[in-house]
Amino acid sequence: MLYYLPLLILFVLGGKLAIIDYQTHRLPNRIVGWLTVAQLAALGYLGLEQPDKFRIALVTAIATLVTYSFLFLISRGALGMGDVKFSVPLGLTIGWYAPSDWLLTVLLTFVLAGLVSIIEIVIGRKTWKSKFAFGPYMYLTAILVIVIKLALTD
Repeated sequence: MLYYLPLLILFVLGGKLAIIDYQTHRLPNRIVGWLTVAQLAALGYLGLEQPDKFRIALVTAIATLVTYSFLFLISRGALGMGDVKFSVPLGLTIGWYAPSDWLLTVLLTFVLAGLVSIIEIVIGRKTWKSKFAFGPYMYLTAILVIVIKLALTD
C-alpha cells in the first residue's frame, strides 16, 4: 500500500497546484517545494528497500528538469519558471512508476496543451496572445501516464 504513497501525494498536492495555476497562472514556490520534499521523503523511504529504483527516480527528475529548463530558455516567456520547478516532483514520481515514459510524458503534455489551446482559440475563449496555464497539463499527463503504466503492469 505504501508503494502508492508518492502517487497519492502527487494527486493531492499536484492537483492543488494545477487548480491554482489554472486560476492564477502561477505555481506557488511554497507548494511546489512541499510537494518536492514530500516526494523525496516518500520515495526515499520506499527507496530503502529499492535503492536502484530511487536512483532512477532521481535521474528521471534531473532529466525532466533539464528538459524543461531548456524549453524555458527557448520559449521566449511562453513557459514559466514555475513550470520548470514543477517538473522536479513530476519527474520524481514518473521516475518511480514509469521511468521509461518520462520523455513521452513531456511530449504528451505539449500535445494536450496545444490541442486544448487551439480549441479555445477556435471557439473564441482565448486569442493567440492569451496567457495559458501549462501546469494543469503537466499534472494531468503525468497522472495519466503513471496510471496507464500501473494498469498495464499490474
